[in-house]
Amino acid sequence: MKTGLIVAFIVVQLCLPLVYFTRRDPHDERFAWRMFSPMRMAQCKPQFVLDGKPIVLDSEFHEAWITLAERGRFVVIEAMAAKLCAKHAGSAVTVTLDCEYLDRERVTYGGYDMCNVPQL
Repeated sequence: MKTGLIVAFIVVQLCLPLVYFTRRDPHDERFAWRMFSPMRMAQCKPQFVLDGKPIVLDSEFHEAWITLAERGRFVVIEAMAAKLCAKHAGSAVTVTLDCEYLDRERVTYGGYDMCNVPQL
Protein backbone atom coordinates (compact mmCIF):
# COMPACT_ATOMS: atom_id res chain seq x y z
CA MET A 1 0.00 0.00 0.00
CA LYS A 2 2.79 2.46 0.91
CA THR A 3 4.65 1.69 -2.31
CA GLY A 4 1.55 2.50 -4.36
CA LEU A 5 1.11 5.84 -2.63
CA ILE A 6 4.75 6.73 -3.15
CA VAL A 7 4.60 5.80 -6.84
CA ALA A 8 1.35 7.76 -7.29
CA PHE A 9 2.89 10.81 -5.62
CA ILE A 10 5.97 10.66 -7.84
CA VAL A 11 3.87 10.25 -11.00
CA VAL A 12 1.75 13.30 -10.06
CA GLN A 13 4.88 15.36 -9.38
CA LEU A 14 6.37 14.36 -12.73
CA CYS A 15 3.17 14.99 -14.72
CA LEU A 16 2.03 18.25 -13.09
CA PRO A 17 4.42 20.41 -15.16
CA LEU A 18 2.82 19.09 -18.36
CA VAL A 19 -0.16 21.36 -17.59
CA TYR A 20 1.97 24.24 -18.91
CA PHE A 21 1.48 22.98 -22.46
CA THR A 22 -2.33 23.12 -22.15
CA ARG A 23 -2.54 26.72 -20.82
CA ARG A 24 -3.65 29.55 -23.06
CA ASP A 25 -1.30 31.99 -21.30
CA PRO A 26 2.31 31.56 -22.45
CA HIS A 27 3.53 33.91 -19.69
CA ASP A 28 2.36 31.69 -16.83
CA GLU A 29 5.20 29.25 -16.23
CA ARG A 30 4.36 28.20 -12.69
CA PHE A 31 5.00 24.48 -12.05
CA ALA A 32 6.47 24.07 -15.53
CA TRP A 33 10.13 23.05 -15.12
CA ARG A 34 11.11 26.18 -17.05
CA MET A 35 13.36 27.81 -14.52
CA PHE A 36 15.72 29.40 -17.06
CA SER A 37 13.17 30.19 -19.74
CA PRO A 38 13.53 33.45 -21.69
CA MET A 39 9.77 33.94 -21.21
CA ARG A 40 10.51 35.06 -17.66
CA MET A 41 12.37 38.03 -19.14
CA ALA A 42 9.39 39.20 -21.19
CA GLN A 43 8.58 42.86 -20.66
CA CYS A 44 4.97 43.78 -21.18
CA LYS A 45 3.19 47.11 -21.07
CA PRO A 46 -0.50 46.89 -20.17
CA GLN A 47 -2.62 49.84 -21.24
CA PHE A 48 -6.15 50.28 -19.92
CA VAL A 49 -8.46 52.85 -21.53
CA LEU A 50 -11.83 53.80 -20.06
CA ASP A 51 -14.16 55.42 -22.61
CA GLY A 52 -11.21 56.74 -24.61
CA LYS A 53 -9.23 58.05 -21.61
CA PRO A 54 -6.11 56.23 -20.32
CA ILE A 55 -6.36 54.85 -16.79
CA VAL A 56 -3.52 55.42 -14.32
CA LEU A 57 -3.07 51.90 -12.95
CA ASP A 58 -1.37 53.05 -9.74
CA SER A 59 -4.55 54.79 -8.65
CA GLU A 60 -6.75 51.73 -9.27
CA PHE A 61 -4.65 48.68 -8.39
CA HIS A 62 -2.08 47.42 -5.91
CA GLU A 63 1.55 47.37 -6.99
CA ALA A 64 1.62 43.55 -6.94
CA TRP A 65 -1.18 43.40 -9.52
CA ILE A 66 0.62 45.88 -11.75
CA THR A 67 3.87 43.90 -11.50
CA LEU A 68 2.11 40.68 -12.54
CA ALA A 69 0.36 42.52 -15.38
CA GLU A 70 3.75 43.78 -16.59
CA ARG A 71 4.89 40.15 -16.72
CA GLY A 72 2.02 39.56 -19.13
CA ARG A 73 -0.12 37.32 -16.93
CA PHE A 74 -3.45 37.08 -18.75
CA VAL A 75 -5.49 36.01 -15.71
CA VAL A 76 -4.37 39.07 -13.74
CA ILE A 77 -5.07 41.48 -16.60
CA GLU A 78 -8.48 39.92 -17.16
CA ALA A 79 -9.28 40.28 -13.44
CA MET A 80 -8.17 43.91 -13.52
CA ALA A 81 -10.41 44.58 -16.52
CA ALA A 82 -13.33 42.80 -14.82
CA LYS A 83 -12.88 44.99 -11.74
CA LEU A 84 -12.89 48.13 -13.87
CA CYS A 85 -15.96 46.94 -15.80
CA ALA A 86 -17.81 46.33 -12.53
CA LYS A 87 -16.75 49.69 -11.10
CA HIS A 88 -17.70 51.61 -14.26
CA ALA A 89 -20.80 49.72 -15.43
CA GLY A 90 -21.89 50.60 -18.93
CA SER A 91 -18.46 51.94 -19.90
CA ALA A 92 -15.99 50.48 -22.37
CA VAL A 93 -12.70 49.22 -20.93
CA THR A 94 -10.21 48.65 -23.74
CA VAL A 95 -7.07 46.71 -22.82
CA THR A 96 -3.93 46.40 -24.89
CA LEU A 97 -0.92 44.35 -23.82
CA ASP A 98 2.33 44.95 -25.73
CA CYS A 99 4.99 42.35 -24.94
CA GLU A 100 8.63 42.36 -25.93
CA TYR A 101 10.58 39.09 -25.80
CA LEU A 102 14.25 38.10 -25.88
CA ASP A 103 13.81 35.21 -28.30
CA ARG A 104 10.97 36.27 -30.62
CA GLU A 105 9.12 39.19 -32.17
CA ARG A 106 7.05 41.69 -30.19
CA VAL A 107 3.39 40.67 -29.77
CA THR A 108 0.31 42.77 -29.01
CA TYR A 109 -2.66 41.18 -27.28
CA GLY A 110 -6.14 42.60 -26.79
CA GLY A 111 -7.09 45.98 -28.19
CA TYR A 112 -10.81 45.53 -27.64
CA ASP A 113 -13.48 46.19 -25.00
CA MET A 114 -12.96 43.59 -22.31
CA CYS A 115 -16.35 44.27 -20.78
CA ASN A 116 -17.80 42.51 -23.85
CA VAL A 117 -14.99 40.01 -24.47
CA PRO A 118 -13.51 39.16 -21.05
CA GLN A 119 -10.44 37.18 -22.23
CA LEU A 120 -7.26 38.34 -23.92
